[in-house]
Amino acid sequence: MRSADEGAGAWEKIGSEKLFENPYFTLRSDSYRLPDGVVKDPYYVVERPDAAIIFPMTSDGEVVLVRQYRPPLDLMELGLPAGLVEPGEEPEAAARRELLEETGYAGGEWETLGAVASSPGLKNNWAYLYLVRGVEEVAAPDLDEHERVDVVRVPVGKMRSLVRSGEIVSSSGVAAVMLALERIVEAG
Repeated sequence: MRSADEGAGAWEKIGSEKLFENPYFTLRSDSYRLPDGVVKDPYYVVERPDAAIIFPMTSDGEVVLVRQYRPPLDLMELGLPAGLVEPGEEPEAAARRELLEETGYAGGEWETLGAVASSPGLKNNWAYLYLVRGVEEVAAPDLDEHERVDVVRVPVGKMRSLVRSGEIVSSSGVAAVMLALERIVEAG
């Protein structure tokens, strides 16, 4: 991984102003001086909490997915259980909480797959990715007031085709699927 001071050079932040803030995101306008002296103003940044994304697999080789409506894209999304990391919460703790809340599944052997930035030119957050083997249904989902989620189990062998067909569209979800499948193959 390259550091910010390699290559084309880091930009110097010379100003920043919050334009809008709510519990889910903050929009700010930054000003930067580029290495050649040119000033870029405004440069909009969306501040978002980090997220946790889980690839939960049962002992019989099925992946626990969630289907829910996504208003920004006007589509029913099939994807991995995921959610925001609360202030002061560790990403894995958030992942365990979100898996249980969204699906009612828990347990298993947890493995970190890494972290990705879904849109680093616009947003400042990270998505922490986890592979969990051997999850079991332990409770009914405990959804937020406005969440409407269907839990769907899919054989692990169908996951690549769900990505290729566009049924799984979240960029960080696609990354989690591909990294999890690679790890599963490596483990034999």
